[in-house]
Amino acid sequence: MATFESSSDYAWPPAVSGFDMPKPSTCGQADAKPVMVAFFSGRPDHYWIEAFASEVGDFKSRHELIDVRIDARGLVVTGPVLQLRSLTDHLRDFVHRVSRISLQRRVLERISRKDASTSVLAENAAAVRDVDLVAKLPVVASILEAVSRETGMRFATVARVSETRWTACAVHDTINFGLRAGQDLVLETTICNEIREHGHTVTFDHASAHPLFSTHPTPALYGFESYISVPIYRADGRFFGTLCAVDPEPRHIDQDTVRAFETFARALGEAIDATIPG
Repeated sequence: MATFESSSDYAWPPAVSGFDMPKPSTCGQADAKPVMVAFFSGRPDHYWIEAFASEVGDFKSRHELIDVRIDARGLVVTGPVLQLRSLTDHLRDFVHRVSRISLQRRVLERISRKDASTSVLAENAAAVRDVDLVAKLPVVASILEAVSRETGMRFATVARVSETRWTACAVHDTINFGLRAGQDLVLETTICNEIREHGHTVTFDHASAHPLFSTHPTPALYGFESYISVPIYRADGRFFGTLCAVDPEPRHIDQDTVRAFETFARALGEAIDATIPG
């Protein structure tokens, strides 16, 4: 078992890193328009800005705000002062939602590019084939249910992970995590991409209290506290992907659980190797 810093140069979508709250001097002024700034941890790209534009109207209406706009610092929010002072958690959730939508837009654009090279088309075809074959393996559903039961984590998946794509092959989800079989995540935002590089199991019980993963962008982006992911290898040593489970709540993961997970991953590797052509 090991943990590693991400070596990716990927430009992560922003999260809220802090707030500048309305000044007390504006609270008693009838004609004042209190303003709060939600500072960004990074610069939003055009995918994020497009997703923001599609979601901001509903957010403004739901929270009775005068305006929500992007500037160089982050989000500038204008509205009643009492609304602003109770809005911080909702704003974090909103930025998180926009970031998730922006990632999906990025995935869809990657998949649907009309000028895709022969290698990209071949990779797409291989991903579709592998997802279809793995989803039909009788052992997969029972393993995902077992790992969820063993860990107490309510989302588990078998993921196909290549140098260019992360694709869910099968999913066990009792918390509406929002990812279905056949869907992609942006590879660079996954810990599985790091596992593909170093080949070790990664696990943590409580991300926000962990010395490494409290500052790692992936748990914050996808909203989970506990995590375990084990590499799946084919018989000839080729990396196929990962068996992983996550939960938004902390979960204790002991060595017996890790060993059971690794046994499940070996069983999946054998079943995949017997099903998918070399």
